[in-house]
Amino acid sequence: MNDAFKRDRLAPDRLAVETHSGRAWSLILLLGMIGPVLALSLSRRAEIFWPMILASLVVLGASAMAWSGFQYRFLRHGVEIRMLGFRMRSIPKQSIVSYAIEPWSFIRGYGIRGIGSTRAYVWCNRVVHISTSSGEIFLGHSDPERILRDLDMVTAS
Repeated sequence: MNDAFKRDRLAPDRLAVETHSGRAWSLILLLGMIGPVLALSLSRRAEIFWPMILASLVVLGASAMAWSGFQYRFLRHGVEIRMLGFRMRSIPKQSIVSYAIEPWSFIRGYGIRGIGSTRAYVWCNRVVHISTSSGEIFLGHSDPERILRDLDMVTAS
């Protein structure tokens, strides 16, 4: 059976799926844990042990999130943003006002960012800025032109 046919039969709403991962950031996080883990192995003090275990678990979780990245599902009725299989946000097609590629500076941070009605899902320095009727959304991707093409399909359908 043709793969395209199988994909369309399983998800007739789905127009495209893009993944934006931060694998380099994942490795940086893990490398940053070498010193604390070494300190933990050299010192068997209880007051250091449990906080380091907790910190290690948090860093491992953040590293897993960065490695798997954000998955953007472009559907006939809008866009879904997922991470580790969980839906983080939905953007209904009718609420999309405009979208364009913009630079993203290091100072604004990476990962999931935002306050109030602004959210960013970013692991890179170029984003697609989506203006909606309820706020601003920034989607990072190594090839933001693909995100524009996918958004064009969503808004045209």
